[in-house]
Amino acid sequence: MSTVNTEDYPKHRDWNAKVFSLPKIPRGEAGQPTILREILKAIDNKVPYGTKMDFPGSTSEAKLEHLCRWLRPIGLIYKEDSIWKISEEGKRCLESEDDLYLTAVFCANVRFIGELLIKLDTPKTIMELLDIANNEYKLNWDTKSEVGNRLTWFRQLDLVNFNDFKNTYCLSDKGKEFIQNISYVHPEDIEVICDTTMNEVEIPVSLWAEELIQMNQDDLKSRKPSIGYIPGNISEICDTLDGYIQLMYLTIDKESFLNYSKKTYNISASSANSFVTTLTNINFLERKSRSSFEATELAKKWITSKSALDLVYCLHAKVLFIFEMLKELEKGSLSVKELAVIAKVSYGFESERKEEIRKRLNIMQSALLIQEESPGKYCLTQRAINILEKVSLQQKLDSENPNEPGPNTNEVESSLVKEYLTELRLASKDSSNPARFEKAITSAFSNLGFNTSWLGGAGKTDVLIHSPSIPKFSYIVTVDAKSTHTGVVTEGQINFDTLKEHKKLHSADYIAVIGFSFQGERLIKRAKEHKVVLIDIDSLEKIIKFHQQIPLQANTYKKVFSQAGKVEIDCLEIERQEIKRSGKLLQAVMDCLVVESNDPVTEGLLQEKDIYRTLRHNDEFKTPPTLDEIAEMLHFLSSPLVGCVGRSKEGFYALGTLSDAMNKFNFYAQSCIAK
Repeated sequence: MSTVNTEDYPKHRDWNAKVFSLPKIPRGEAGQPTILREILKAIDNKVPYGTKMDFPGSTSEAKLEHLCRWLRPIGLIYKEDSIWKISEEGKRCLESEDDLYLTAVFCANVRFIGELLIKLDTPKTIMELLDIANNEYKLNWDTKSEVGNRLTWFRQLDLVNFNDFKNTYCLSDKGKEFIQNISYVHPEDIEVICDTTMNEVEIPVSLWAEELIQMNQDDLKSRKPSIGYIPGNISEICDTLDGYIQLMYLTIDKESFLNYSKKTYNISASSANSFVTTLTNINFLERKSRSSFEATELAKKWITSKSALDLVYCLHAKVLFIFEMLKELEKGSLSVKELAVIAKVSYGFESERKEEIRKRLNIMQSALLIQEESPGKYCLTQRAINILEKVSLQQKLDSENPNEPGPNTNEVESSLVKEYLTELRLASKDSSNPARFEKAITSAFSNLGFNTSWLGGAGKTDVLIHSPSIPKFSYIVTVDAKSTHTGVVTEGQINFDTLKEHKKLHSADYIAVIGFSFQGERLIKRAKEHKVVLIDIDSLEKIIKFHQQIPLQANTYKKVFSQAGKVEIDCLEIERQEIKRSGKLLQAVMDCLVVESNDPVTEGLLQEKDIYRTLRHNDEFKTPPTLDEIAEMLHFLSSPLVGCVGRSKEGFYALGTLSDAMNKFNFYAQSCIAK
């Protein structure tokens, strides 16, 4: 063991070349610096990469391969010919066991390490440090976890002292001495990355790739949501595909494929088989027999250019939310979290899949289609803007089931609903700003037809919901909004006694807790005992989408709030189907009258029974419309306010077309909109 001369401390990288986060080093009894050296020793001793590393006091299940990937970005190790090797800096850390030198390596290669230490010349709270990270260094961190990880490291090495009375951190004498020997970045020295495609006019893409994406809406909607498993580093995907296509250029057997995968990427047979599925889905691999593969003609075309941009075109032809993601970024820079929410709300993803978004971003960065505008926020390059002028894109989905027939929706209204849903999802995980989620919930229920009040504040009800009716028939709901960074709400985060007090204070009828998701059998049990309904974001999203498609009266939603435990929205299905049936009957009755208008025998005059005989075999109805239903619809359509149907002693007759009826209803709908 020796101390590294401070003159040998590494100089800091350019800010834009620095790594965003500290490496994920397991925590154990020995401390993270010692555990990091144990990882380096394992590499030096050629421990198999599939070995699960055990550290006393640590719950980590990570294998050596995973730990190596986490360490690589900071420059302590690198990969050469599929073998992990220790860099010169890594060797110095291992041989010297100098924790301060190791910290100097972090300061040089990771953002806001040395920069944070410099700011602790005077005591600061963790929130003050988070403000500095976001406002001065533009890091856009939603939570204090990144700052907390850095402070934990510093405290392990006694570089920082903590005042538990004031909750502040400041440099120790050891820390003050240490910062004299490190280099760091000043906020004013941070350069904005330039777009290297700024002057591009022509898109550097192959003709065959452009032809590949000539697709209609059905083709675009039928694509798969997942890119799938890809071995190695995703940023090196072109090299990975190149190697495999070269391997399969002529037919090879499955065993050769598995051996190549094991030797080159040290992956298991199951992982290699998952990659076979990925290659098949993007049309780069075809099976010649049960146990033999060959690269497709498309793969052989791609290998002539090995172009990341051509690859993006190939992916767009088979995978959801590729160029559509660029369309969303055209509106402004977005984070991984925001893009994952948009993919879920508007493009057919079953859930928010941030790992899928990261894959897309990595590949598109390689293709020079996007760049980081600021840490964690991505924007378009000129090349991407040029592409968006020429490609076919999937239209946003307007409902949970886009194929289900329903009323036409105004485009502006549909866009607003998507904004509400996107904001709800993002706000539900913004634990640093609980008021954001409370406001999003308030807006959501206002648009469902409720009178809502955002109260918020410590000790207060977050949102109060009041159904619009006379006191005899209206009801009140107190809503507790729970935003959590992980998206999971647990029992310890809900105070049921306080919820009951809020209900009593506002003379409310029901209590609802709204969060991204709820976890724990005991939580569900206690919610049932206290008659509290737990509404997760997926369920609330469905309610909002269903309401856009088939609007229900606020009184109907009493069925939702009167539940206890996890919400079940199937309780609304009967009313939804009744309204849907009425809409079909309106259309069918009008169609029937319009068709009969020119009949020389009936002269357009029909009785209820005549219409019944026409509609009783209509496939649109599970059960034939009754005479009473038909009579009610005729009286509605013939009322003076609607005036789409006329009435005489001989029967009913059409006064216009379905289009005339639609225009009348639209006029009344617009009249209901507040000025």
